[in-house]
Amino acid sequence: MKKIKSVSIFIITFVLLLLHDAYFNKDDVATNHDSKARDGRIASVIDSGFDEYGLFSFEISDTDPNPTIFIVMDEAKNEKKLQEYLEKKVSKADLNHYNIEISKRNLQEMQTEHAMALFEGIAIDYINEKNYNDVQVHYSILKPKPVLRITINKISKQSSKDLKTELEDFLATKVTELPIPLRDISYEIQVVKI
Repeated sequence: MKKIKSVSIFIITFVLLLLHDAYFNKDDVATNHDSKARDGRIASVIDSGFDEYGLFSFEISDTDPNPTIFIVMDEAKNEKKLQEYLEKKVSKADLNHYNIEISKRNLQEMQTEHAMALFEGIAIDYINEKNYNDVQVHYSILKPKPVLRITINKISKQSSKDLKTELEDFLATKVTELPIPLRDISYEIQVVKI
């Protein structure tokens, strides 16, 4: 009988502790849920205006003490109209929770960066597929022309000239896989031994 009584007391104590914990942590759970819901509502509005307001990207950072919405947009588009759109479509309570930081970029520069990142990825995949272990790829956005720079270990038997020709031919076949606005991006391939 004593054993049953002590087990019952243990179970009751355990249940009370669980209820106590759930009661005192309910604000944390509600806040996390509310935050995700708020982020979702704002993201939906921004997604809807992506093309109209010339947006390139956005990020919602809900970190304390400075929750911020970071937006990158086309410099040719009107920032004030974007802010008016957000004020019209997003509740004041949701917007007041965040700082909004808008930066503007040139459309051509963004397209060039995007194209070069895609070319870099394609070249890296090709080099990995060919098992060229002593070759590295990276790009830089230089004026007047961006550069896809290939470096080869100086002790490699790989020829700089042959690899350049090989990559130029291969990348030329991949241009049609790029989004249409990126297909005319002009760039240079440099292959150097280091």
